[in-house]
Amino acid sequence: MKFRLARRAVATGLLSLLLAACAGGEDGAADQARYQASLHEAGWVGAWSAAPYGPYPQGPLTGTLPVDPLGAITLFENQQAREQSFRMVVHPTLGGQRLRLRFSNLLGDRPLHLEPVSVALRAAGPALLPGSAKPVLFAGQPRVLIAPGAEAISDPLDFAYDYGQDLAVSFHVVGESGPMTWHAVSFGFNYVSLPGSGDRTADATGLLFGQTSLGWFFLSGVDVSAPDSPGSLVMLGDSITDGAYEVPETNTRWPDFLAARLDALSADMGVLNQGINSNTVTRAGILEGELFKGPAAEDRFQRDVLDRSGVRGLLLFEGTNDLTSGVSGEALYAGLRRLVDRAHAAGLCVVLGTLMPRDDLLFGWDRASMEEQRQWVNARIRSDGGVEGIADFDAVMGSPLDATRPHPLLYSPDLLHPTSAGFYVMAQAVPLEALAPPPVGRCARR
Repeated sequence: MKFRLARRAVATGLLSLLLAACAGGEDGAADQARYQASLHEAGWVGAWSAAPYGPYPQGPLTGTLPVDPLGAITLFENQQAREQSFRMVVHPTLGGQRLRLRFSNLLGDRPLHLEPVSVALRAAGPALLPGSAKPVLFAGQPRVLIAPGAEAISDPLDFAYDYGQDLAVSFHVVGESGPMTWHAVSFGFNYVSLPGSGDRTADATGLLFGQTSLGWFFLSGVDVSAPDSPGSLVMLGDSITDGAYEVPETNTRWPDFLAARLDALSADMGVLNQGINSNTVTRAGILEGELFKGPAAEDRFQRDVLDRSGVRGLLLFEGTNDLTSGVSGEALYAGLRRLVDRAHAAGLCVVLGTLMPRDDLLFGWDRASMEEQRQWVNARIRSDGGVEGIADFDAVMGSPLDATRPHPLLYSPDLLHPTSAGFYVMAQAVPLEALAPPPVGRCARR
């Protein structure tokens, strides 16, 4: 038995080396050419996304609080995957009959080998709806090798699902992954097998996925074939957009409530949540070593907004973390305007969100020095005639007794992040007419 295991390990190692060699040569160049060609292929619309960053275990509050409340029971060796299987649960904002998946090795230092990959309807927890799992292929093969710093898009797959249904994406990491690209806090449960356990993707019960995490690993997007759809809307922001502290498994982030509004109107549009906890608009807001903030919005704009499938509009709601990092209101607003200009140049309709009241102490808010800057930025946003609309989150989230302070019924105890009730109020404040085309709205591509 030991000899067989050793021989299998040697074979796996040789295969990984062979694939790695291919990834660095003509095959790797061909993969990237296919990826670039797929990015803006007509008819595809983003239905779900998570902004990739890391590497694991870098995440929000690193060095202050646990990266992952369930991290103590999520086991990796040397902070990387080794012959492990993952089951990532996602909640698409647009249903369809045909989909494709996106994976990221953005922070990797070696080719990431995934084999096999499958998608299924989730029943509950890590369990799959019996008979719903289908294999996912890449250039006709059941495997994909993603070069360091690169992303991959799967082949189209006939797979029917409805808005509101959870999908479970399962994949096996062959060999060692090296540094893992992830999205640190999903506020929904995801599942991982034990190190060295090998391919467990066929386990429909989920019992072999014995570890739980609140992070999405490697998976960065789900696109749906929707040639008649007006497109998708990107919500670019920080922890408030990411849905910090929502009750896991409830899908009550404000972008989720916004997707429900669109579905009720039969708008046939996807909503892509590209929030990152602690994120900033400007590079100046990120100090050395603060990888947990992810790349600044100015640096990730191409990948996380313009390279999403079928993007029609952008809601830009970010900047409060710039202020706590010492960035002036003037510099912050200039950064927001640069992003607006880039979005307009790409033909997108843009809505700017005002910065909400906050009274926290843990996350660095100094009311005496920062409140005036927040008010100045909001005044500039409200008077900005160069965007299609304003989402005045500040106006709807303030206390009825003092509008400059958080509403006590809409905020969590930290006085920075909303409750689910607060997220609902925020979603209702978004002017959909500025982002959606007729008959729902008035957004016309530039």
